[in-house]
Amino acid sequence: MIPQNIEIISLIFKSVEYLDFIIEQLRSVHCQTPGWDVGVRIVANDATPEVLDALRRSGINHTSYNDPHPDAYYLNRVYRAWNFAGRTSAYDNICFVNSDGAFSEGWLSNMLKHHDGVNIPCSMFYESGKMPSGWPGLTKDFGRSPAQFKGVDWEAFAKSVQEDRFVEGGLYMPYAMTKKRFLESGGYPEGNVYTDGVGTQSGIPNLIATGDQFFFNHLKTAFGMKHITVMDSLYYHIQEGEKDS
Repeated sequence: MIPQNIEIISLIFKSVEYLDFIIEQLRSVHCQTPGWDVGVRIVANDATPEVLDALRRSGINHTSYNDPHPDAYYLNRVYRAWNFAGRTSAYDNICFVNSDGAFSEGWLSNMLKHHDGVNIPCSMFYESGKMPSGWPGLTKDFGRSPAQFKGVDWEAFAKSVQEDRFVEGGLYMPYAMTKKRFLESGGYPEGNVYTDGVGTQSGIPNLIATGDQFFFNHLKTAFGMKHITVMDSLYYHIQEGEKDS
């Protein structure tokens, strides 16, 4: 039986606005679920002095990650930061979330009911429309920044569309996984995977898989795990959060 404790972890880099936004989300009742010990943490990923100061003042649990190659392509540094986050968790289970995402009532408990060590349960995405959404995510604009976020409307909408079922495949975060399996898998590759190597930035024509795709495919082939999207674990994604900040 999977131990019933989990740590929800977000990265942050340069935006105090998005830091305040994700702190509010992590401290909401939506990040609690009966019978589970739920911890939250923010990993400051080569964060600016302003973000580090705001983190200290917030009192939220946080750790700092300083990349060994600070001038490397940002996405490579992001994947290394996620690997650091997984390695350093003190919990048996981990859940990675974006700093530009909002939760809905029941998202965590509905995800965890499918967390059995075989499934990789992920939330169903609704996204702002800044970029096209990947399947089975849908576009529904509830705001394209923290200041614009229509939280009451999002909550009402989420309740109206959630369904107690899942579909195979989907997007890649938030998800629930045991820390043990994350470590056994080796975590994410250090960047997208191209024909000429990992994290080389050689462009779409040479792309084999994004880091997320490669990681989930490895979990399937090496451990027989199944990627699913839980249709009553609903998540709103602003998209490109800190990049737009």
